[in-house]
Amino acid sequence: MIGAGNETEFDLRFRLFDVPVRVHPLFWLSSAMVTWRGDNIALTLIGIVCVFVSVLVHELGHALMARRYGFPSEIVLVFLFGLATSTRMTPGRNLRISAAGPLAGLALAAIVYIVLLITVQDPLDFLRDYDSPKVFAVHMMLFFGVFGNLVNFVPCLPLDGGNITVNLFELYGPRRRNIKEIVLQISVVSSALLAVRGAWCLNSALQVPFIPYGLFTWLPEPHSTILKNLQPDPKGMMILFGILCAFGINNLNKLKQWRM
Repeated sequence: MIGAGNETEFDLRFRLFDVPVRVHPLFWLSSAMVTWRGDNIALTLIGIVCVFVSVLVHELGHALMARRYGFPSEIVLVFLFGLATSTRMTPGRNLRISAAGPLAGLALAAIVYIVLLITVQDPLDFLRDYDSPKVFAVHMMLFFGVFGNLVNFVPCLPLDGGNITVNLFELYGPRRRNIKEIVLQISVVSSALLAVRGAWCLNSALQVPFIPYGLFTWLPEPHSTILKNLQPDPKGMMILFGILCAFGINNLNKLKQWRM
């Protein structure tokens, strides 16, 4: 999603499924920031591990799909997000590589959820003890696994959803049109709408959730309630998509200036 940070002597390096992995120190710092529990350092450490596993599986999905097509890939984790390098291929292959990351992350969340349902008699009662290390770990894995990867499907560059949108336009879009400009326009609109949604939820006296509860009503219990409680922070969403909106506007202006 973002550029790979400069290499440092403090980088953690290892290989997973023969894929080189490098973890920048900023990844640990940013993970601690979003999972911080000042009253319980143990929970913060658990949160960092959950973010690490979730992001690593996501990027591993990208990397293994690229290797399936015969190209090497390296994973770099930096500032909460990650990057799996790959070679530019056909739009169809690029689409599969872009989609493989969030799909791998969702698959991991599904495994965690199935294990929860199998091993716990009353999942709702189990998940109420938020200060329990086991419960906190499940919350973190489900939150980052479900919503962290669903957010990546938003049609906004440089998210995976933005790259998927580019690939779809290359495959099925109108010819003789500047695809990059169209996708950047879509990115600006989609990110602006979500940033406004976050701001509205944040300033609402009714404590409106970022994701409307009505989207989960079709699910049976306890699934509906469990997903309702995995709400992202409106302030975080406002900041994230506000930055992505500014990013899109800046790139759109650069593209227009380049043409002049």
